[in-house]
Amino acid sequence: MAKRGGRNRNKNRQYEGRAMWWESPTYNSRLVMYYRNIIMQLAMNRFKWINLPSTCDARFLEWTLLNEGYATIAFPPKMVGTFFSTRVQFQSENDVYDNPFQWDSIGNNGWRFHCSMFNGVLIHDNSTRFPLMEGINLYARELAQIRITKNVNRFHQKMPVVWLVPEERKLDAINMVKQVAGGEPAVLAYPEFARDVSTMALQTGVPYLGEEMAQDEMNVWNRVYMMLGIDNSTLKMERQTQDEIQAHKNPAEIIRLASLNERRTAAEHLNRFFPEYLLDGDIQVEWNRDLESNNWNFRHDMVHQ
Repeated sequence: MAKRGGRNRNKNRQYEGRAMWWESPTYNSRLVMYYRNIIMQLAMNRFKWINLPSTCDARFLEWTLLNEGYATIAFPPKMVGTFFSTRVQFQSENDVYDNPFQWDSIGNNGWRFHCSMFNGVLIHDNSTRFPLMEGINLYARELAQIRITKNVNRFHQKMPVVWLVPEERKLDAINMVKQVAGGEPAVLAYPEFARDVSTMALQTGVPYLGEEMAQDEMNVWNRVYMMLGIDNSTLKMERQTQDEIQAHKNPAEIIRLASLNERRTAAEHLNRFFPEYLLDGDIQVEWNRDLESNNWNFRHDMVHQ
């Protein structure tokens, strides 16, 4: 039995580093997760919370809004003024405007306390109150399918050349192919080599669709950016007028405001009803930009100055 296991291990070493057919489901699943993770990073870093209480976690707040569509910033009755940003469980019927009167702040560790407008605020991710994760999952799968199709198309482009040689000349043929592949002169050791060796190329007739697939992937990414409200131009800027560039940005800006306004409404509620507990000043929400790096570059780059 030990010898048999050893033979299997030696056999498996032949395939190390190669993608085998039984790995395809795992590869496809990882590909979806890879794209899903990238789009989630884009989504979670779109907004910057300013003067959020130190007891709140902006990352978890955005994660909750992204996955569940709503979250809360509130303080427990026994910890007045100490705000937490958590998940939500509704505890009342909705009013005439479809807003709940009461809800609970909940956590994965059993954390729970009762909330209302008198000790916190309910935040929705967007104006439709539909979790964005549904769209992210759809686009992650679509991007993965494009990548898989690319791989299949590439596979058909690398069909090998078959060398037909007598068994006794197999090693000579292998050495010659290695020399040619390595850019070295191929030296034939005997004059009959050309007579004994023949080649045959396997042709699939499948055209290479590299540019078409790249354009298809770019179009899907453009739809992802549009879904997230991120400005993106589908054409090169030098080919567009200022009005055309602005026309592309307008839909993204409107979608961006659908999420930004919900967060700002929640911030305004906290600023209005609990100003005495917001020691750092009014809470604000902005579209995220790397102003810190820009300011550093401005101060240190003499060209900009």
